[in-house]
Amino acid sequence: MSQIIDAMHQHHAELLAGLSEHVRRLVEEPAAADPVGFAQLLTGDLLPHAVGEERHLYPAVDPLIKAHGSATATMSVDHVVITDYIRQIESLATAMAPTAEQRPVLMERLARLGLQLEAVFRLHLRKEEEVYLPLFEQHVSVEAQQRILDGMHAAGAPEEKAGPQVIDVRQIAPPQRHGLIFRTFEALAPGAAFLLVNDHDPKPLHYQFMYERAGQFTWEYEESGPDVWRVRIGKTVDAGAAGAAPAPGVVRP
Repeated sequence: MSQIIDAMHQHHAELLAGLSEHVRRLVEEPAAADPVGFAQLLTGDLLPHAVGEERHLYPAVDPLIKAHGSATATMSVDHVVITDYIRQIESLATAMAPTAEQRPVLMERLARLGLQLEAVFRLHLRKEEEVYLPLFEQHVSVEAQQRILDGMHAAGAPEEKAGPQVIDVRQIAPPQRHGLIFRTFEALAPGAAFLLVNDHDPKPLHYQFMYERAGQFTWEYEESGPDVWRVRIGKTVDAGAAGAAPAPGVVRP
């Protein structure tokens, strides 16, 4: 990575960190919030950043996208972010069973994720409706529009959405994680699996599975860091016949 691109990444990280800290204080520590400082960050840093990109960066990138890239690539990135939020919200909703004193903390995290998802989704829809759909309506025949709409609806049908349940524990307090994971595993049908998402290598969990569920599970890394680990954990087809007593065992790493 060149020094120039590294500087751009660093500036983005600084802007996001400053914005996130102001938002955190507004939500979690209203007494420590600094509304004036927040407004100054937005008007003095964030808006000039946007203006600079519009005037200088985007005119340079636009012909590069036409020649080498995809005009809808950023929309696909939106979908990745939206999917990640949905997985985190699903995991938190699944973890709502703990004690009453834990529930407010989980609800606060859930509310924040919901607000963040809403903001991303609003922006995504606005881009589609103001940029893509007018072009689509003007330059694609009605018959082709209908075929595309039918295909979109078919893609959302239950039989095409089948996939492993995702348990994203990054937003869940560490003491609650293993209990949630083992409850999810116990609910699996033999031969089924779920996808565990974590912010570190879940080796201790692997060891616990080896001790308590030897021969009853499979363990397959789909992503191994450095920031995100994704592990597909499955229940073997003969798990129902396995003994309940914990015993040491070895599984596929």
